[in-house]
Amino acid sequence: MIISPAETQALEPAALALLEIYRKGEHTALLAEVDQQSKSGPLPPDVLGLAAASLLALERYDEAVKAAGHATAQSPHKAWLHHVLGRAELGRGDRDKALQAAQTACRLMPDYPDYLATLAACQRESGDPAAAAATARRALAAAPDHAAALLELGLALAALGDEAGALERLREAQAAEPKAAAPYLAEADLHTKAGRTAEARRALQRALRELPDLVEAEERLAGTVGRSALLHRTLIHLIHLSRLTVTGWLIVAFLYYLFFRLLEFLWKYFAVLLPVGRVLLAFTALWLLGGAVAGRLLRGTLRRI
Repeated sequence: MIISPAETQALEPAALALLEIYRKGEHTALLAEVDQQSKSGPLPPDVLGLAAASLLALERYDEAVKAAGHATAQSPHKAWLHHVLGRAELGRGDRDKALQAAQTACRLMPDYPDYLATLAACQRESGDPAAAAATARRALAAAPDHAAALLELGLALAALGDEAGALERLREAQAAEPKAAAPYLAEADLHTKAGRTAEARRALQRALRELPDLVEAEERLAGTVGRSALLHRTLIHLIHLSRLTVTGWLIVAFLYYLFFRLLEFLWKYFAVLLPVGRVLLAFTALWLLGGAVAGRLLRGTLRRI
């Protein structure tokens, strides 16, 4: 959560309405509402903070930092605003500022698990896995099944060389929040680094059972087939072809049409190219359509092998 229950109760009515929109995952709608409110005058810090949280969810990190920075400047004693700022700074890669903001959030509201988990992530990214492990344990003391804290403890233990402890915590994180992708991907990374391809594959398959549309897991599964980089790129290409939406296929069809018109222009002046052009058109169509079918079959096979 981006905000603690105690701080939620102190939100203004307008901010509470925005928080409900945020919880539904309607981040574009929230930003549109904030934009409308901004036309009536300066935005209050709670509204700015929720806008920053939605920008963060949309991975618009620079904008999130700007909005959260303005919010914390107006209300420096609200822990959740510093928490959002820390996550936004971490997202854009400024580890020092992220750590500073996360520390401020935990200083203003000690022992709140979500804020501690973010602090642990900042400490780990800053190169201090021992501190990250200690912070994650503090969060787990308050909430033993806190998925983000379990994940951070697992990642910190992995960085400290405790692979067995890391795997145990990562699996606990998976059990605590089955729909979160990060613990599965982190476990697969550990197995891959240790050369345990079969175990990495099983972790990714578990991820896809919970999150069938997790593209990153499918791409990593393709990487467990053979050792050729060319083979891996080909398999990933087939996976992406099979995932094209109707809009994607319309774009492909338009590009194919442009390709045909280009060849038609060449045929008008260079008739000798006609046989070659026909072969190119047929090969391209076969690659696109056949590749999409092959990619769908590949995706099904990777989930079972």
